[in-house]
Amino acid sequence: MTFSDAANGQCLATANGHCVNLGLSSVPETTLWTLHNRVSVASDLFKDWFVDDKAVEIYRAIDYDYERSFGKANESHGIRSWLFDQGVLEFWKKNPGGGTIVNFAEGLETQRFRPGIIAGRPEGSLWITVDLPPAIKAREQFIMPDDENLHVTASVLDTGEWMHLVPKDKPVFFTAQGLFMYLEEEDTRVLFQKMAKEFPSSSIWFDSIAKWLSQKTMSGLKLTDHYQAPPMPFGANKNNAPGVFKSWVPNMEVEEVPWPFEMCSSFFFHYVSPILINLPYIQNAQPGMVFNMTFPPSLN
Repeated sequence: MTFSDAANGQCLATANGHCVNLGLSSVPETTLWTLHNRVSVASDLFKDWFVDDKAVEIYRAIDYDYERSFGKANESHGIRSWLFDQGVLEFWKKNPGGGTIVNFAEGLETQRFRPGIIAGRPEGSLWITVDLPPAIKAREQFIMPDDENLHVTASVLDTGEWMHLVPKDKPVFFTAQGLFMYLEEEDTRVLFQKMAKEFPSSSIWFDSIAKWLSQKTMSGLKLTDHYQAPPMPFGANKNNAPGVFKSWVPNMEVEEVPWPFEMCSSFFFHYVSPILINLPYIQNAQPGMVFNMTFPPSLN
């Protein structure tokens, strides 16, 4: 079966002989959108910088017409996943004795199965996935938890459900791909303040969207005739975003993670976009950004 076959809903049966209908909707359904785009990269032999056999396996086993909902796949989420892999590997490089990865809203992300992550993971490190019930149910059709890879069925906002599972005597790295734009700013602010209090000096990588894109989703952003993206109430333009984040937690370090345009295959994104994002009147229209934040050693 080719990528094109699976994209058009031609399911390849799983090992037990059955295709899987996950029945996802609303925000949890977006995990299929990102899977669609990631697998388009992982299936491209010319993009050997992103190998994700587990994602391909899952993609082919789901009874879902990806192209009908999301249209033709693009490489955006594959590049984003590669970039977040670098964040995790950098954390482990700084902490070779291990530590804890807390992955918010992981859905069908298969990060811990990619070869680079497997090779770079220190012995004894812990991986905690926190996600909503429908997303965890979907994930566990293909990926089961164990002693070193925990699943927590809860909203990330329900901190009482997951914070006690994070060891306080080891370094912690939080990561969230495609999450905070779906939350209200006040909810995310409170979450960050709790994290800063409980895990001082820890870091988080996450992506965010521009204000104009957030507003567009609130009025209805259709990817195709058959799928409308869920509302994304939070966004901040590039020039305002660091200030907004710092207002949540004083003395928090905020750094934008450069997007690897050199990995984009299209001429426009590879050569033109890197120039445009440095122009004062255009850079503020950048639709998405990735940030690396480090909480202060103390809130005092």
